[in-house]
Amino acid sequence: MTVQLLLDHIRPILEGSKDGTLLLGNQSEIIKVFCRQGLIEAVSSNLEQYHLGQHLVTEGFMEASAVQPLLAESRRQGVPIGEAALRSKLLEPAELADVIRRQAFQLLRHALEKQFSVQSFQVSATGFSVPAQIHFENLLLEVARGDSKPFQVYPWQLVVMNNGKDLTHLPWYPQELSVLSELRRSRTLQDLATATGLEYVRLTKILDVFRKLQVVDIVDEETGQDDTKGSAAVGGQSRFPFEHLIPEISNAVLSEKLEVLKNEFSFVSEQFKALKVRINETQADHAVQTIAISSPRPQDGKSLIAVNLAFCLAQDLDRRVILVDGDLRNPTVNRYLGVSVEPGLSGYLENGHLQPYCYMRRFKNLYIMTAGGVCTNPVELLSQDKMRELIQYLKTEFDTIIFDAPPFAPIPDARIIMGLSDGLVLVVRRGKTPFSAIEKAFKVLDRKKLLGIVFNDVKPMLLHTHYDHGYYRYGKQGAYPYYGTRKPRSRSKNYLES
Repeated sequence: MTVQLLLDHIRPILEGSKDGTLLLGNQSEIIKVFCRQGLIEAVSSNLEQYHLGQHLVTEGFMEASAVQPLLAESRRQGVPIGEAALRSKLLEPAELADVIRRQAFQLLRHALEKQFSVQSFQVSATGFSVPAQIHFENLLLEVARGDSKPFQVYPWQLVVMNNGKDLTHLPWYPQELSVLSELRRSRTLQDLATATGLEYVRLTKILDVFRKLQVVDIVDEETGQDDTKGSAAVGGQSRFPFEHLIPEISNAVLSEKLEVLKNEFSFVSEQFKALKVRINETQADHAVQTIAISSPRPQDGKSLIAVNLAFCLAQDLDRRVILVDGDLRNPTVNRYLGVSVEPGLSGYLENGHLQPYCYMRRFKNLYIMTAGGVCTNPVELLSQDKMRELIQYLKTEFDTIIFDAPPFAPIPDARIIMGLSDGLVLVVRRGKTPFSAIEKAFKVLDRKKLLGIVFNDVKPMLLHTHYDHGYYRYGKQGAYPYYGTRKPRSRSKNYLES
C-alpha cells in the first residue's frame, strides 16, 4: 500500500472522530493505532526496537536493566508501562507525553516507509492517562518533514503564501517559523536567505515541507508581482502577527496545581486575583512592565506562583502577557504546562539569526517562552547583550512580561534577571524558608524594585476550610538541581539538523 493510500485510510477515521483501534500489518509486523475523538492517542507494535521501554532507555530516563522489572510492575498493577513509569517517578507527565509522541511518529513513519496495509478497524473507546494527541495535519507535517529534500528555486521565482491557511495549530520548528514570518509578502529565495540567515540547503528543505502541505507556491516573478496572498494569509505587516503564526499548544498535560485554570473561583484563584490587583495598582504609579518572580532558595514555590500569576494576568482582555522561564538550570514552566522544554530561551540566546518569536508558543491568551533545556552555562547566556535586547523587544510587543527567575541561593542567576527587570516579587514558603535565607536574599536584591512578598503554602481562612491547604506540595529534595540531579537529555536530530 502506498503512503498516500495509507494516509487516505487514516484521514476519515481522525476527521470523522471515530473511536477505535486501526490495525496495520506487513507480514509478521503489527502496528496498532489507537484513535479517540479525532486524535491519535497512542501507537504500539510487536517490534521490540519501538517499544516504549526502549524509548525510555534511549532518552536517558532509565537503564536498560530496569525495563523488565518495570514491565513486571506494569503487569502487576494492570496499567500500561508508561503509567507504571509515572508512578515510579521516572519522569514527569509532560516528559512521558513527549516520549509517547516520538514513539508514535516513529512507528507511523515505519508503517508508511514499509508500505503497511490496513488489516482492520475495531470500534472501541480505549483511553490513556497521558495520550499522544496527534491530529491528522500534525501527521502530515511529520510525513512531509521525513521526506523533505532540497530543490532548485531559480532567481526569477517567488515564494508566495497560499490563502486561507491557519498555521497556529501546527508545532513549527523555530527555523520554519522564521521563514513563515518572512512570507507576509512574496519573496525570492535570496530574500529569504538574507532575512533568516539560513543557508540554501536548509531553506529549500523547509520550503519543500511547505509545498507538500500546500502552504506556499513557487511562481515565476511575473505571476507573483501583484500577488497579495502572503499578506492576506498572515495579517498586517506593521507588527509581527503573533495571533496568526505563533504555535498554539493543543496537547498540553496541565498540572492539577494550575488552580487559576482548573478552579477559577477557588480560594487560591482569588488570591491570585488579589495579587493581580496589587500589581495593577503598582503599574499605575510606576513603569513596571517586566516582573521577576524569585525566592530565597529552591522549593519555595516561585515557579508555581509565576505560572498561575501569568495566567491570571492574561485573562485581562486588553493585556498581552508573556511568561518566560529564566531558570536555565532547573526548567519548570514546561512541566506545569505539560509541554516540551524546547524550543525556548536558551535556543534563542545560542542562535545568531532567528527572532525571539520563533521560540515562543501560546496557550489560550498567554504567550510562553520555555527555558529551552537545561544549560551548563546559564550565567554566560543570561549576561549577553542579546538578553538585554530580548527584554527590550518583549517590551515593544507585550504589556507584561513575567520571568520565572531562579532562586537567589545558592547561585547568581537570579541577580542577573533581577537587574533586567522593572520589579521583583519574592516568594517565601510558610514553615520552610528559613529566616537566614530571607536575610541573605534581602542583602543582594534591589529593594527599590521589590513589589512585595508572597507568603506561600498558607492555610486558607476558616471560611474556606473545605479547600485542601496542601495545594502547594513539593518534593523532599532540598539541594538545588545545579548539583547534578537534572542534566541535559539527549534528543534525536530533526530533519534540519541531520
